[in-house]
Amino acid sequence: MPKPSQPLVAECATWLSIVSQLFGNRMGVLLEPHGLTLGQFSILHHVVRQPSDRLHRVSDIAAAVEVGQPAVTKALAKFQVMGLVELEASAKDKRSKFVKATPAASQLLGRIYQDIGPDLAQTFAAVDAEAMAGFLEQLKKLGGWLDANRLGSKPAA
Repeated sequence: MPKPSQPLVAECATWLSIVSQLFGNRMGVLLEPHGLTLGQFSILHHVVRQPSDRLHRVSDIAAAVEVGQPAVTKALAKFQVMGLVELEASAKDKRSKFVKATPAASQLLGRIYQDIGPDLAQTFAAVDAEAMAGFLEQLKKLGGWLDANRLGSKPAA
């Protein structure tokens, strides 16, 4: 497989940045009626995707979604009030909390996807189905590589 040229890499990086910004802003507007920011949605989505029989530490969630622990703690406090998560203190270290999604969290995500579905369908109608399947395959490859090769800096709170 030939390596892409530097100009092609630069143009892809530029467009990825532009599309990320535009899509992130669009998702922020779509999530607003549900009382969530894009960052909170990412945290909630991560917690819900995890196996229901496994508890997760705040630090694990922060590392996975690349958000500072204070931001995750604040989001989880909001989710707890909303009945979306349960927090349990660690038996070994009372400062450490474990997080588990409630059924209400899955239900909320389902409603969100139902509500934003028409907009997402319209957004992605700009790409034909065959091209989208190839695009998805490439996004998964890129995402897998980025996940496996994270930079060592800690995210800001």
